[in-house]
Amino acid sequence: MPQPSPSVRPPFPHLITVRRFGACVLAGLALAGASSFSAETTDNGAIIPDNPAVATTSPQSNPERQAALAMWQAARFGLFLHWGVYSVYGGTYHGKDLWSAEWIQENARIPWAEYSQTAAQWNPANFNADAWVQLAKQAGMKYIVITAKHHDGFAMYPSKASKYNLMDWSQYRGPDPLAALKAACKKHGLLFGIYYSPLEFRISPNGFGRKEDAEAIANGFRYSSLGPKPYASNADVVKLAQAQIKELAEAYQPDIFWFDGTWDQMGNWTEDDARQAERAIRTAAPNCVINNRLGTGHADFNTIEGKLPAHPPAGVWEYCWNLGVFWGYNPRNYELKNVNTPEHYIETLVKTASLGGNYLLNVGPDPTGKFHPLAVDYLTKIGQWTRANGECIYGTSGNPLPEKPDWGYLTCRPGKVYLIVKDWPAEGKPLPLPALKSQPVRAYFLTDAEKIPLKVIKQENAWFVMPTGNKPEQPFTVITLETGDLQAAAN
Repeated sequence: MPQPSPSVRPPFPHLITVRRFGACVLAGLALAGASSFSAETTDNGAIIPDNPAVATTSPQSNPERQAALAMWQAARFGLFLHWGVYSVYGGTYHGKDLWSAEWIQENARIPWAEYSQTAAQWNPANFNADAWVQLAKQAGMKYIVITAKHHDGFAMYPSKASKYNLMDWSQYRGPDPLAALKAACKKHGLLFGIYYSPLEFRISPNGFGRKEDAEAIANGFRYSSLGPKPYASNADVVKLAQAQIKELAEAYQPDIFWFDGTWDQMGNWTEDDARQAERAIRTAAPNCVINNRLGTGHADFNTIEGKLPAHPPAGVWEYCWNLGVFWGYNPRNYELKNVNTPEHYIETLVKTASLGGNYLLNVGPDPTGKFHPLAVDYLTKIGQWTRANGECIYGTSGNPLPEKPDWGYLTCRPGKVYLIVKDWPAEGKPLPLPALKSQPVRAYFLTDAEKIPLKVIKQENAWFVMPTGNKPEQPFTVITLETGDLQAAAN
């Protein structure tokens, strides 16, 4: 991500206090150990602080929760949707284009009196839950996570705990977006997830540690003005969050509860607060999987953001990042200089699966409820690959070898190893890989309906797979290597 200008530079929207990883065994295969994380840069150049918020994850003792978590892991690929009042601004405030999207209220310091009027006039009349879910399904995604409330405090569902919500505050008179999306997910066979930020911009008395925050405060700006009068205390916002988490769990019984915003710079969300929220969720939706950003110190899965690790982290985990550079809607997100190629996102999916994780790819719908044409085009192209090659992604375990091969990536399932080839060797040269303990049975291109066998040369410490004819032109061509009962990693 290009660095924002100092006056509008957003902090990273999903970072909270670092916790520790737990241990995990994936499908009985020996995987490389967890690596430590330090400050890195994303592919687009944005600085990412130390790996955000990790928690202990462990196998569930409850068979139904264990099955729910296994179903989420097998899904591998999801669509993240950031949609709210911030989408109306599209990164522009008073005629000025800002390097901002879902953080625009904080970045531009828009008082609640003004921001709430934008919310009051909003009418996303083109929202169509079925179309959204069909597009996700077409892309090969198996679950959806939608923002029920972001840090601006505006709820995207008919909250009984606060009238500051889409159904009661705005001009919108369509169906409840969360209920409609859940129904469409059920219809099309996707898991349904809810994003929720318990804490809000308005209880950040000292800003977010930037020079411009301190200058604004010194000049009389109060972060509490980002909410209505009488200004709320931390306790008020936590009380609201508890009520909304409970009603979300009861009303929608989501498959996934994805938390965010419980970090130190935004109020004070305690472990007791987190445990109270978890009890409410488990009562209403006992098999819902919950990410580590609720703050209990344990979780069903960990969230990694912005930079994929080089080696598999311990525990159950998911990687999230954007199609482009913004989470919420900003039309500049879809300028070619700010997006990668469709092949980049296919590779991210492949790499994440090879590391044993899930991939949650974010798109911000526009204020009317439509997806940008480039987002539709990219998701369609990603779907062309997943429809043909999904067997090497869904329900698989990660690379059974200690390291990835130079030519691409590996995933596996019992009896099969998938060789996902990014860089083909020179014409006539084989694909090398270390010898597995199981015996090779046969190899063939995954998309070859006739499964014409490829030659496998077995040596003591290495195997060589010989493609026939010219190298395939399709990016990330997959070879299925049947091995009988795959027992362990390389000798």
